[in-house]
Amino acid sequence: MTDEQTSGALTPTRDAALSRPDFPYARVARRLGLDPAGAELALRDDAQVRAALERSVEEFLVADDDRRAGRTPSSDLSLDPDFPTGVGMALVGAAVLWEARGLVPRVALRVAKDHYEDGADELAASYIALVQESVDPGEDPRDDAIAWTAQSLLVSVLQRSGEPTQADEIARDLAAHAIPIDLWRDDDQTLPDDSMAWHGGAFVGGIPPRRDERSLSYEDVHDYMNSLLADMRREQDAEADGS
Repeated sequence: MTDEQTSGALTPTRDAALSRPDFPYARVARRLGLDPAGAELALRDDAQVRAALERSVEEFLVADDDRRAGRTPSSDLSLDPDFPTGVGMALVGAAVLWEARGLVPRVALRVAKDHYEDGADELAASYIALVQESVDPGEDPRDDAIAWTAQSLLVSVLQRSGEPTQADEIARDLAAHAIPIDLWRDDDQTLPDDSMAWHGGAFVGGIPPRRDERSLSYEDVHDYMNSLLADMRREQDAEADGS
């Protein structure tokens, strides 16, 4: 699916989201480095939002690199109390909503790692799906490395969540394509010279399979992300009411 096709398919969903009376305009604008005072107008300017997204994603990745290397991040974004995981999730959600598909994989992979390290296997699996569904098989070696990295992380997720058969199946696929099974542990994912390009392999776990058994589309991932975020919002509201 091309970016133009994706954009045409998803625009009505974005319009519907922005039309909701409870859409958090100010919070989204702040996360993107836009002026919250003019958030409602700014977030309806797709070009402005995508440019802000690109800047925020790069800032997030640099700050997260510092964090992972044991350095103190210096960016304003890193001062957000939800940094890194919550900020990463917000950026992924915005990238999906504004069809900035190319910005999804790198951030979603970081979020998947964080969730796995926190023991949240289902969330980790869902963000792994977003990584893989946002990469076009064999188009870019850097994207291939990110997709295979997510696949290697999925093995660890499935092993811990009690799905050894599925984990073993994916591990064999990694070996067949000369991909290190622990690739996800590397800070800089680079594929070995004899490895093969990402093949768009089937995702196992996380997102429920389609009833017609066809492979997941980007629209499916978008719909699942919306439902996942809605569930998280309901849980947060319930916790706030309880306290």
